[in-house]
Amino acid sequence: MSDHAVFAGRLEAWARAHYGPGAVVGGVRRMPGNSGISYGFDVEHRGEREALVVRLAPPGVARQGNADVMRQVPLLRAMKRAGLPVPGVRWFDADESWFGVPYHMVEHVRGQSTHLFDAGAAELVDGSGLEPVFAEAMGVLAAIHRVDWRRELAGWSTPRDLAGEIDSWTPSLLKSDDPRWIERGLRLRDRLVASMPEVAETSVVHGDFYSNNWLFAEGRLTAVLDWEIASIGCAGVDIGWICMMYDPRSWGPARHQWSRWSPSPEFLLGAYRAAGGLEVPDLDWFRALAGFRLSCITAMSLRLHRTGRRPDPAWEVLADASPYMLDRAGELLGGEGR
Repeated sequence: MSDHAVFAGRLEAWARAHYGPGAVVGGVRRMPGNSGISYGFDVEHRGEREALVVRLAPPGVARQGNADVMRQVPLLRAMKRAGLPVPGVRWFDADESWFGVPYHMVEHVRGQSTHLFDAGAAELVDGSGLEPVFAEAMGVLAAIHRVDWRRELAGWSTPRDLAGEIDSWTPSLLKSDDPRWIERGLRLRDRLVASMPEVAETSVVHGDFYSNNWLFAEGRLTAVLDWEIASIGCAGVDIGWICMMYDPRSWGPARHQWSRWSPSPEFLLGAYRAAGGLEVPDLDWFRALAGFRLSCITAMSLRLHRTGRRPDPAWEVLADASPYMLDRAGELLGGEGR
């Protein structure tokens, strides 16, 4: 019996225990994405059907940080209470008897991701119709940053200052098998530490806010997904990240051949400010920080991919881009990247 069939059987047993003896599970499929393990499925019971997505903790990994699926539950609920477009949490449990790991389940939200630089996104031929999509998303990001985390998420996560943000990613950089990658990353880290801006406000930080993690349907944003690396920190982390993701100079040729539209930092920050976003000091510093963060994440994820622990060819493309990210980050801080 295949692993897929075994997992579908576990879902069937889970559904009968939680919905009733007559519950039937169908449409089990692995969900796309590079973060975590997710399956979509349907439950039919007493003539009604519910579409769900189960998110599972990765096996054999410490249940902390982005591997702690239970950590996302209070965050998603807080965002939902604030009226933000996130999937509603339906079920969750730290009990590992059902799937061998903790899990949470959310409602399946209808919509399509806006992939601007994937080979399969041929329907996106230019950016003429995408400015409203991105403007709406930046408005949602401004609303995320305005959530009163002290009231809604008290005790959820220790606020992270900029030094803590940098320190949190450095261990991932050190997982690289490439000494040059580590050397260049550490040099960039030191420059970031030496030039940190003053930050007056803290907020919920999504951590991976860009178009692959949004769903749109009928011209409206229906969900913001993938909250695994969310934190309490500086809003500039999110703004710098999305600017970096669409900066052509941060990416290598493998990405350029698929790129379809690059919203400018001025457009993104302008839409964010127009929606009442928080003050972001020294945007170029946060853009450089974003390059450092993704280079660190890629260093560790590439090793997991190449050793067969978490195979995902997407990390080969990101590895191709890492030198460009580090160069661009150095330029943004003032000076050469190398």
